[in-house]
Amino acid sequence: MVNINPSLTPALEAYLIALIYRNTRTSCLSLAALCALVSHDRLNRLLHSSFPWSRRLWELFASRMIFEGGYLVLDDTTWQRQTKCSEAVAKVWSSTAGGVRLGMQVVLLIWTDGQRKIPVSMRLWQKGGKSKIELAQEMLSEAAERGISPKYGLFDSWYTAKSMVNLLSELGWKYVARIKSNRLIDGERLSGKWPQRFGQVCGHLKQVAEEVRLIKDGKRYWVTNALALKPAQIKRQYRSRQQIEETFRMLKQEFGWGGSSARKAKAQTAHLHLGLMALCLTQHAAITQGETVYAFKRKLFRQLIPTELPFLEHFLAAA
Repeated sequence: MVNINPSLTPALEAYLIALIYRNTRTSCLSLAALCALVSHDRLNRLLHSSFPWSRRLWELFASRMIFEGGYLVLDDTTWQRQTKCSEAVAKVWSSTAGGVRLGMQVVLLIWTDGQRKIPVSMRLWQKGGKSKIELAQEMLSEAAERGISPKYGLFDSWYTAKSMVNLLSELGWKYVARIKSNRLIDGERLSGKWPQRFGQVCGHLKQVAEEVRLIKDGKRYWVTNALALKPAQIKRQYRSRQQIEETFRMLKQEFGWGGSSARKAKAQTAHLHLGLMALCLTQHAAITQGETVYAFKRKLFRQLIPTELPFLEHFLAAA
């Protein structure tokens, strides 16, 4: 296998090829069966190596695909795992199951312009470790250090904590987010502020320094520090948050997220990052050919599995 980039080892490239060209069980044994030049043991060593996954995701892929403006979208996703013999498995809330289940939880930050969905960074949540809010703050600070300056940051009500919105204000970023009805605006609880369906106000949330604009539509509430936005504009901007839901769907259906049986959190983190890298490569090639990721993947599935990624060189050249 030709190593066209010194940062992409033969094992790493083989892993990406397997994820991109086939939807199969994502064990090292199954992936090695697709790429005859790389053994199961070599792929397993790759997952357990001390490779700087987050930095390489940014340097080799994400940084080449992000432009001025756009949105930074933050959210988490969960999938069930019926095992207790894994460092990354714990009791987590599953919105799909509607309750607490054994599973894994990941916090993801993406950049989008409405068409492209570029993963910026990812964190695997572990019981006893940092909270999802702390992981989210790490990723936002990291994005700022990398020079990303979005039009808006978008997230749901779980991440509208005072520490989060204060951080975004310190970074100088605008945000649009959902907010829970039990929050206080100028000392008054949101759920009791407007008896009618619609409402809007500018004021200060409890322990939040910057003035914000709040709107209500039925039982839903939104908050933004872009005070000039009208209610319809706020809701229109927030719709772009749906891009991360589509990203989670692609990662789970097409790029092996939730399919690795690795027991070590280190190996799971590596596998998840490889899925993000595979998404970046496939998405770039699909957009270049005017196709969706799903259509492009279907076309690849009908082809023979190559020994090297035929569109990787074009991606690096274009970047």
